[in-house]
Amino acid sequence: MQILFQRLWQNRLQFLDFNSNFSNSSNLDISEFAIILSVDETNYDRYFLLKEFANIMKKIALRVDIFSIQYAQICTLNLLRRGFLNKRDLLKALKILESITNNDLIIEFVESVNLEELDKKTFFNTTFGKLDSINLKLQTLALNETNRQNLQKALEKFQNLDFNVAITGVMNAGKSSLLNALLKEEFLGVSNIPETANLSVLRYGESKKAKVYFWSEKEWQNILLNSKFSVELESFVNGLSKKYHIDEYIQKDGLIKEISQEELKEFSSAKNQISVFIKKIELEANLEFLQNNISIVDTPGLDDVVVQRELLTREYIKQSDFLIHLMNASQSLTQKDMEFLVECLLNSRLGKFLVVLTKADLLNQEDLKEVINYTKASLKAGLEGKEMLVEKIDFLCVSAKKANDFYKHLVSEEEFKQSGMKEFEAYLFDALYSGEKSKTALNAYRKELGLELMQILSDYEAQNTLFKENSYATQDENAKFLLEFKKQEEELLNAKEDIKNSIFKLENSQNDIASLVLLLAKKLKERLVDELKYLKVKAQKPDLNRILSMVDITARDGINDILREVKFENLKKIDELKTNLSLKYSFLQEEFDSGFEDFKDKISKAIEDIFTADKFALLKLELSQIIQEKNDIFTMEKRLDEAVVKGFEGFELDKVLENLEINMSFFNFLNEKLVHFEKSVKEKLKNLTHLLKNLEKEQFDFTQNYEENLKKITQLKELQKELLNAN
Repeated sequence: MQILFQRLWQNRLQFLDFNSNFSNSSNLDISEFAIILSVDETNYDRYFLLKEFANIMKKIALRVDIFSIQYAQICTLNLLRRGFLNKRDLLKALKILESITNNDLIIEFVESVNLEELDKKTFFNTTFGKLDSINLKLQTLALNETNRQNLQKALEKFQNLDFNVAITGVMNAGKSSLLNALLKEEFLGVSNIPETANLSVLRYGESKKAKVYFWSEKEWQNILLNSKFSVELESFVNGLSKKYHIDEYIQKDGLIKEISQEELKEFSSAKNQISVFIKKIELEANLEFLQNNISIVDTPGLDDVVVQRELLTREYIKQSDFLIHLMNASQSLTQKDMEFLVECLLNSRLGKFLVVLTKADLLNQEDLKEVINYTKASLKAGLEGKEMLVEKIDFLCVSAKKANDFYKHLVSEEEFKQSGMKEFEAYLFDALYSGEKSKTALNAYRKELGLELMQILSDYEAQNTLFKENSYATQDENAKFLLEFKKQEEELLNAKEDIKNSIFKLENSQNDIASLVLLLAKKLKERLVDELKYLKVKAQKPDLNRILSMVDITARDGINDILREVKFENLKKIDELKTNLSLKYSFLQEEFDSGFEDFKDKISKAIEDIFTADKFALLKLELSQIIQEKNDIFTMEKRLDEAVVKGFEGFELDKVLENLEINMSFFNFLNEKLVHFEKSVKEKLKNLTHLLKNLEKEQFDFTQNYEENLKKITQLKELQKELLNAN
């Protein structure tokens, strides 16, 4: 490592310990680690000027100077060496940065680093175990019931942390086989649990029950609307209405039936027509893999004729912690695969996802590499200037057949090793237990424990102040001490009124969304007309997939830009108000800080999710029908204009945003914090009054109680150190 740093920094190399490690780096993501590593003697002066770089260094409590940067680089490389950073992801991030800086030296070094084996799942569970242990010790040390209740709630909340893994793919991509191999049991696609056309959520449980959720009346109406644009779907739906009493299945709020898993084939088999009435199915299974608090979302094929099921799949993907897309290795990249992957790359919140080439035993290694290269090249071609997004995808090749045969004792362990299943499992656990959700949960738990610890510590210190002073204090002095404490109650009332008035004065930041959406509609219409005119001049037939891709990218990019601005304005406003209130009422600062980032994240996601997928799907179907009609260009332009404007107005983004009631949500967040603090103050006041009465008794031993508290304070300070090192 020293040789690397001499080459990177030359005569600016500082005297450093090459065994240094971060005390806490959990706030940084892989791209930020890559940015730190990309600094060297030739470019550091440019990085020094960037506010964004200063923010990265601030996250690890370091200044922006040469010594601190080199120290951070050493710590980052030691994290990598110890297995805490994903080597593949770090290399991808460094290669992306090569467009602005030369990273050849650091890339060469990272590629050569030998990694220590680190089981991310074990590490995650061990860290949580340490935090749980600290929690239980704090509960025994807490002086009041409020702290004990808060700690118990935190213990239960974080013990119930779960992960959702979404599995997608076109029909015959091999989902059931792969999931059975992952579960190590033939659970899906067998006689009891048939291969289903419906979205199925599989989680751990002892019951043999299944919950079947049917479409509501409103959702069914959307399916009927969509059927007007598909001859196949319209014919299918019309046939159903003649064959079944639809109102038995489709009800106002959505019918839910609880049945045994043995009955499931009567409802959800892909061969059973009434499966079209079903929205989703929830299943419980007593399987080892699911005991890790992992739920699997098995989605219907992306080439499903029922558009509503495809939209439901996309909604579940938004909520998932990890996405696995399956493709049959022996088939070329389908148009549906292509559209889906491009959409995920452009719009998904997920930092990365996995493409698994199934039935890998049908091809040799060279052919598999060719399939991966072809898929990457095709995706880059479809990303129109955003080719680097392909780096978000990892590829694995798996033969579920070999793995399932091994679990049935039909093939040798050597055959199992060739299946790629072991690498797939390891990859999945690594992605979940070192991913964003895991890091966020650990950080949030640490913060909550830290806040409660500080409050418990302050209680003991306040008691000892009383013990020390009261060996000489008069009754009047005790009353004065109590009065000082009661003042906080009065300030709390002022804070309540202040917050109420501040929220009332705030306005929702909407930036005239309706006008911006109409401008975007105009831009989309003009792009479509220009494309169609160009094709007419060239005497070429319109490529519907290309045109719909243009609609997708233009509309989604435009609306994402609008929502990004709305999100920025609202979060900025909330941040400013919270900062002002924290300065004015400093005793509430820690209370307001607790959970604030989580609250902002929820608001951010709520704003991002207001774009209505089903209405957009309906617009695309209508546009595709107009484009396929044999009209002259002027008639087509008029019809496109009407459809696009009407469609975009139908999104009603301004109304949906207003209904989010962001200001009221912020008021409720602050009010919840005030109620929590008020409860704590009242209990402390009650305990303090009781303590002061005890102090007036002649037999009260000040020295003994003071020394006992000192021991507790020492224990709390030891727990404080443990909390800092619990990573």
